[in-house]
Amino acid sequence: MQGIPFVKMSGAGNDFIIVDNRAGILNRITLDEFARGVCTRRMSLGGDQLMIIESPTSGGDFSMRTINVDGAEVKMCGNASRCVARYAYTRGIAGARMTIDTLGGPVYARVEGDEARVTLQLTSAIELERVLIAGGERHLAHTVQVSGAPHAVVHMDGVARASKESIRRLGTAIRHHPDFPQGINVNFVEVLDGHTLWQRTFERGVEDETLACGTGAVASSVISALLGKVETPVRLRVLGGELSVSFRRQGDAFNELLLGGPAWFVAEGVLHPEAWSWRTP
Repeated sequence: MQGIPFVKMSGAGNDFIIVDNRAGILNRITLDEFARGVCTRRMSLGGDQLMIIESPTSGGDFSMRTINVDGAEVKMCGNASRCVARYAYTRGIAGARMTIDTLGGPVYARVEGDEARVTLQLTSAIELERVLIAGGERHLAHTVQVSGAPHAVVHMDGVARASKESIRRLGTAIRHHPDFPQGINVNFVEVLDGHTLWQRTFERGVEDETLACGTGAVASSVISALLGKVETPVRLRVLGGELSVSFRRQGDAFNELLLGGPAWFVAEGVLHPEAWSWRTP
């Protein structure tokens, strides 16, 4: 079995394994097993998600598939789309402005130096003030889908100082709440001022806290704006650095949702077949 060329990139702490499959190099490999294998930290290369570049499906420059650590394919990932955009530009797959086909709809991206910005969209109505009993406590959550990715936003004082154990415990309880049979990403947010949020995210599929979440940043920004807590543009401090979100608002409607932040290269090489075929006893 031949090795698989890869590039690893990071977007404000979200790390991704990117494989260009336009020539069909992954066609004989079971993708869910491949993703679980190569994304497992310490046992293999490790990453938050596996990103696969393929030929366009809906008139874009190319298509992007997003596969979680648990092997489940999801509609898209905001920070991953920024990394994939910079990868595509540097490899000559697309120009500095491009359209990426995803299961969550088209993503419009532009690359500027070592940063990439993507235009996302709300794909559900915003639902405010959903009362949840999770982890034995009462919580007020607000929900929305961003480019197909479901998010819950919970405002929490002192979120930057909260322990990883508390974020993991509460995030797990809300992610598996019966109100969300398909699961949900959970963002814990503190308002610092009228243009700044602190955000920590428990991600579905990763099943743990990640250092950043792009679609979560958009969800946190528009929900906080609708509640009168922030105005555009919004700066989001995350464990892996900083993201930015801007938007155009007309009443309760949000358009021109722009997510920005760093997207940098980490490593490239060839994944050995044992990187995804390993098994624990």
